[in-house]
Amino acid sequence: MHKFLPLLVLAVVLACGHALPVESEREVIEILSSETNKFEDGSYNSQYSTADGTSRHEEASVVDKDTEDEALEVKGSYKYINEDGQEVEVHYTAGKNGFVPYGSIINPEITAVAEAAKDLPKEPEHKPKALREP
Repeated sequence: MHKFLPLLVLAVVLACGHALPVESEREVIEILSSETNKFEDGSYNSQYSTADGTSRHEEASVVDKDTEDEALEVKGSYKYINEDGQEVEVHYTAGKNGFVPYGSIINPEITAVAEAAKDLPKEPEHKPKALREP
């Protein structure tokens, strides 16, 4: 039996290796354009597009410069072709008051809630809980 043990172990290892799932090769998608510009004030713009119809465009600007409330406000969009062959496009804004998505695949209720919430006053995180308004 000891003579056949290495062969048995080898057979088990080969059988297990053969049973493992094999990831199919992914198609390489050509990048048609890609550009990012960063500016000294922290703002930027960026875009890319690929041969499969995917693209993204984004720009950020500094608001309330040189104040305690200085922040980036971002506007952008992305699009892709879904599994049904339909083009899906989403537009968004993002900044100190939150992220607000718009698009045909975004539930309108989500957009409405995000839009309403972005204008709510924010409590300073450093303010002690006992001093916050109820």
